[in-house]
Amino acid sequence: MKATELNIHAAMAALSQKRRIFHLEGDFQFALAWELQSQCSSHKIRLEKPVYYDEDWCIDIEVRADAGIFPIELKYLKKALVFEDIDGTGKEKYILAQGVHDIEMYSCFADIARLEKHCRETPGVTAGYALWLTNDPKYWDEHAFTSYYKPFHPYEGSRKSGELYFNTVIERTGKPPKIRNMKGYTEPVFLNGSYLINWHDYSDLGVPGGKFKYTVVRV
Repeated sequence: MKATELNIHAAMAALSQKRRIFHLEGDFQFALAWELQSQCSSHKIRLEKPVYYDEDWCIDIEVRADAGIFPIELKYLKKALVFEDIDGTGKEKYILAQGVHDIEMYSCFADIARLEKHCRETPGVTAGYALWLTNDPKYWDEHAFTSYYKPFHPYEGSRKSGELYFNTVIERTGKPPKIRNMKGYTEPVFLNGSYLINWHDYSDLGVPGGKFKYTVVRV
């Protein structure tokens, strides 16, 4: 592991052997934080760390290490799935609700913009990470229909930079998308950096909708 990095991929590989699926984002958040702590006992881990300049934002996971401070923003992007997993403690039922693609894709890149600002304005921050885990191929499949939110589509091999905003009309209807007038989604997302999106295998439950992939964007 480089001195200026957290080995997120190693943590996700180890976690995938213990938890193939999660109930909610908070479940994923806690499990990943525990794994990061297990990897290095000297790490100081904080969950939901308030940000002094933005009372509406708390960092999902903050890792304080000898090399610096590493904020991590998580997204658990779900496709509807009902599954019973079996591990050493017996059966556990998971019921995943279908996510909302346009809102969640916007939010993914808004996290990157927040991390960019945090890295600029907070002393001691070495790097930030946006980490997205999903069982929905619509996120990684280049040919998935995305219409007005195509600028936010994080498909495999895509590169995102500059100003991202919803297209003015929905291709199927020719009407403006409602989200352009929804509070919290009216402003474009501006990225100072340029980010290549690569998806990695996480787990495969062997059922339709049971293949999970993740991507991690270093800021």
